[in-house]
Parts: sequence; structure tokens; C-alpha cells
Amino acid sequence: MAKGNPGADSSSPVTDQLISTATQQFGQAPTYWGRYFTSPTTGGEVEYRHGTESPILASHNIRLLPVARQTTHVNGSESQGVSDAEANVSDFLDTFGQAYLAAQGGQFLLFLDVEGNPSAGSPSLSLEYYLGWAKTLVSYSQSQTDNAVTILPCVYGTHFDTQTWENVSAANAQGATCNGAWIARYYYSGCDQPDWDDSIIIPAVTMPCEVLLWQYQENCCGGTIDCNQTNPGVDTQTLLMNKLLLPPSGS
Repeated sequence: MAKGNPGADSSSPVTDQLISTATQQFGQAPTYWGRYFTSPTTGGEVEYRHGTESPILASHNIRLLPVARQTTHVNGSESQGVSDAEANVSDFLDTFGQAYLAAQGGQFLLFLDVEGNPSAGSPSLSLEYYLGWAKTLVSYSQSQTDNAVTILPCVYGTHFDTQTWENVSAANAQGATCNGAWIARYYYSGCDQPDWDDSIIIPAVTMPCEVLLWQYQENCCGGTIDCNQTNPGVDTQTLLMNKLLLPPSGS
């Protein structure tokens, strides 16, 4: 078995110290870092703060893994999905600007955060919501940039959330694509990086897209980061890393 490239995600802003902590945990520097996007008007430290975080990520050559955070909405209607996608696109475009995004390749992944824990107020994904969200993410990003930028829908979810993955598959069959899955399953104790194992990670449904990432443990390093790795069995350079933004050093 093999291991993929390590990366972190956090609900607090990226700092030099946090990167140092993650580097010590992984035994090497993370190559990507997950942070949240909701809308241009969303405040708080959970939301990506480009003014301080972009220069830090750029200086460490760490790519941004963007996560669309409207977790309580994802069992909603198609119109809710449309509205949220427009807000997500506006946030991403306002944060980095069309010119910079186009110069960096113009195609970027955005992972919809689906926690799939209804008892905790974090529902599974509905078919209707994903149809609205995924189609609008693509069309609205293109219409707002004269086709210079396309934001591609992906999904973060848990291994056991069968409802979510079945609805992603059904939506994909109706033209609402999924460009990658990021699976959370905390199979092992501790935060050391385990070998990749499809039998542990891949959900027991027919997936409409490649599983690109595994979140193998949460709340590591004193609760400051979650730990992830890329899938060593697929071409994650092409499918993932080339479609993650290296933030500008001067933001």
C-alpha cells in the first residue's frame, strides 16, 4: 500500500505557526490547506481571510483547498442550491479577482461541505440542492467572467453517508457533475498518516467521480487541524492539484 501527499484543513486562519505545527505532524510540509468560503459578506475566523492568509500560503507554496460552507442548507431545495452557489462564486471571485484566477489556469475545484449528521443539525445532501448548486457553480462562474473562470463542483462527505453519495450520483446523471470526492473516515486512532486503503475509504455506492482526498483524522495537534492525504492511486496532480489555487503573495 502507499500513502498520498499530506494536507491540512482548519476552521481557524492559517498562520506560520500553524503550518509549522502541521509540518511537524506530517514529517513534511503540507501541499494544500482547506479553508471555508460562504459569501462575500460572511465574517468570522472560520471564513478564509485572504488579507492575512494568502501571503502565508503563498510563501510556503501551499495550495488552497476551498470548501463551500453552508452545511445546514444542503438538504434544501434546488433554488436554495442556486442561491448558495451564486454566493460561493461571488466570494471566490471577489477574494482573488478574475484576472488572477484566469492567469492561474481558470479552472478551480470547490468542495461542498456535507457533514451528514442530521442529529447534530448537519444534514445529508438532497438531490434537488445539488442539482441547483452544481449546475449554478459552473454557469454563474462562467457568466460572471465571460468564460474566463470556471468553478467546478466537488463534494466533501463521510464514508457512511450513503444518501449523499447516491444523490450525487443521481445528480451527475442529470448533468450536475461531480469533479471529485473528499471522504472523511476516522478508521484509525491517532493522527499519524496511514496507508491509503480503498476498502476503508471508498463508500459502498457507485461513485460518479474519483475519490481524490481522504480526511483520515480530525482535531489533531491540539484540535487545530484535520489531517488529509491525496489518493495515490489516481492522477491527483491533474485532477486535484492543478485545479487548486496558489494564492497571490500580495493579497
